[in-house]
Amino acid sequence: MSIAENTAPRWRPAFGVDLGWRNVVFALRTAVAAVVALAIAYWLELQDPQWAVLTVYLLAQPTAGAALAKGAYRIVGTVLGAAVGLIVLALYSQAPVPLVGAIALWLALCFFIGAQMRNYTAYGFLLAGYTALLVGLQGAADPAHAWRLAFDRTAELLIGIACITAVSVIVFPRYAGVMLREQLADLFGRLSHYGATALRPATPLATFAALRRTMVEAVVKFDALRSFAAFEAPELRADDAMLKRMVREFLRVLAIARGLYVRIEDFQVEGSGPIVERLRPAMAATAALFDRLAADPRAFATPHRTRSELLAARVALNEAAVELEAMAGSVPFQPLAEGLLILHRARDLLHGLSMVMVSEAAIMRGRRRAAQAEASIPVMPAASNAEALLLAIRSALALVVMCTLWAATEWTDGFDAVSGLAIILFFAVNQDRPGKLGFAFLLWSGIGIAAAYAAMVLVLPWIEGYEALALFLIVALLPAGLMAGTPQYAWPGIAFGSFFTAEIGTSNIFQPDELALVNSAFGLLSGMAISLVLLNLFPVTSLTTRGRIWTVTIGRLLPEAARGQRHERVILGEIIAMLAQLLPRLSLDRRGEEEFLRGTLGAASVSLELGRLNRLRRAPGLSAELAGILDDFLTAFPAELEGLSSAGGGPAGVSRAETCVRAAGAALAALPLEPGAPGAALNLRAGASLRFIADRFDIDRAFFAHAYES
Repeated sequence: MSIAENTAPRWRPAFGVDLGWRNVVFALRTAVAAVVALAIAYWLELQDPQWAVLTVYLLAQPTAGAALAKGAYRIVGTVLGAAVGLIVLALYSQAPVPLVGAIALWLALCFFIGAQMRNYTAYGFLLAGYTALLVGLQGAADPAHAWRLAFDRTAELLIGIACITAVSVIVFPRYAGVMLREQLADLFGRLSHYGATALRPATPLATFAALRRTMVEAVVKFDALRSFAAFEAPELRADDAMLKRMVREFLRVLAIARGLYVRIEDFQVEGSGPIVERLRPAMAATAALFDRLAADPRAFATPHRTRSELLAARVALNEAAVELEAMAGSVPFQPLAEGLLILHRARDLLHGLSMVMVSEAAIMRGRRRAAQAEASIPVMPAASNAEALLLAIRSALALVVMCTLWAATEWTDGFDAVSGLAIILFFAVNQDRPGKLGFAFLLWSGIGIAAAYAAMVLVLPWIEGYEALALFLIVALLPAGLMAGTPQYAWPGIAFGSFFTAEIGTSNIFQPDELALVNSAFGLLSGMAISLVLLNLFPVTSLTTRGRIWTVTIGRLLPEAARGQRHERVILGEIIAMLAQLLPRLSLDRRGEEEFLRGTLGAASVSLELGRLNRLRRAPGLSAELAGILDDFLTAFPAELEGLSSAGGGPAGVSRAETCVRAAGAALAALPLEPGAPGAALNLRAGASLRFIADRFDIDRAFFAHAYES
């Protein structure tokens, strides 16, 4: 689950829990929703009213859109799962093996579909599997009353959903649509700062890499917030395609800025005097513009002024490029081509920021044409069929193993262990490394249960009347709400609040049973621990999906750009769209996944240069020698990439593709240039593009070789 952050300043103590007024309101309204849900469940005399309270905390979200989104999918998943559980019980209530097998198959199907979905669509399918497991296995102990169990569970969940949704939209609502617009402005400012950083050669590589990592994380949060906003504003639902385009525009800027930073850093060593002297004022002026936009909180709110400034900066860079092209033949070719490359990439960066503004303006004006154009970009599932199948098989086998252990040991609280196992399995969907988050959930579940035990023994016996109980619960649940509203502590807060309320003993008749609580807690936590062990022993990662993206990029999209089959910006958009789908699953602190991210962004930028070369070979005034070099390169290079893709990477294929690029660059540099000749500028532009492509084989060799770590 992703919890959107408030962009307003907040006071946080050393331990990091948000104590800002909005989060305090969120914690209080969540606690109030919990006690209201409990009161309704009491009034209806439902079997386990604590499930209504538990649902409130499982759905606790700081924004109305997030609560609506999660609640809607939870309703659908709960009703569907309860129906399936009852059907399975009707067929196999007296046959344990077929019963467990049928539930395992249904759980596998839900995991298979959920693994290919994102955000709360996936959550709905997973909940359908969990609810069927709950109704089927718990109802098997008393099949005659299974329908009552299913009805009560569904009613309790619906009560919790209704209460948390109501307070989310009534009590100081924080709308995802509003936060979305705030984050658009915030991201634009951060992108501007990122661009300014890329233009400064003195910036250490580690600093730049860390900044890129935080930018990627911000883009992932924006994408999650986009999915929430679609539930609360009709105009945002209509413009969802444009909002997705914004995500791709952000990533395009990151791709361009990264290539620009690397080239500027190298150029400081290789550049010659006259070229550096002309580049310095152009780069300084562009960096100053980026700094000004990053520091101006109204830059995004005044799109016409900002776009005019970006356009003026692009014009200035074009003028600097013309001056560099005029030096052709009078200064060394290679540094001149690299200087021109820097200007081209800086101009692309300005264009990318302009496109962010254009996309935002299209959303605000309700334009549909651009959204329809974006719909043509294919959307990849969150996981490949192979990964989804492995996740499904692992979840089914885990359930079968746990049920077998339950039956073999005649474990009284075996159902609690199965429930705990299924809960942790949720963390394994669309997460490459769920262990850390799963362990935190287990730990805070245990803390919540311990707190519930203390309350059962020390507090509840002294409470008389529901009013006193409600007041106690509001105070006791306040820390859980504060944690749930703080992004980095969201899951621990949800675990604490959920299991504190589930185990405290808030049934219709207060009958404290300390031994039952201890046994139930042991079963639940043991099931969670066993699930974590299984996840670590049999990991399923996005490596297959990364390989699929690599194959499509290297074997199809870049060759299409080289042959001019489609516009290079469309191809760049497809590469970025595939990467955007995978971003939430990447851990950028791991070397291999960082290499994959960098390489994919670099490949996206290569498509731009291949498109430039294609247009260049059709330019008037092109010399026959240059035309021959470009024709040979744009014929041989895509063939080498396709061969590299077919071979699955490897150093030999990368060397052949690299040799093709460097040979074209060397042949181009060997052509005599007559100062002032019309064709000299074309030679220079081709040299700039070839140099950028050649750089990728130095910087992103692991990506091209398909040798990044899993």
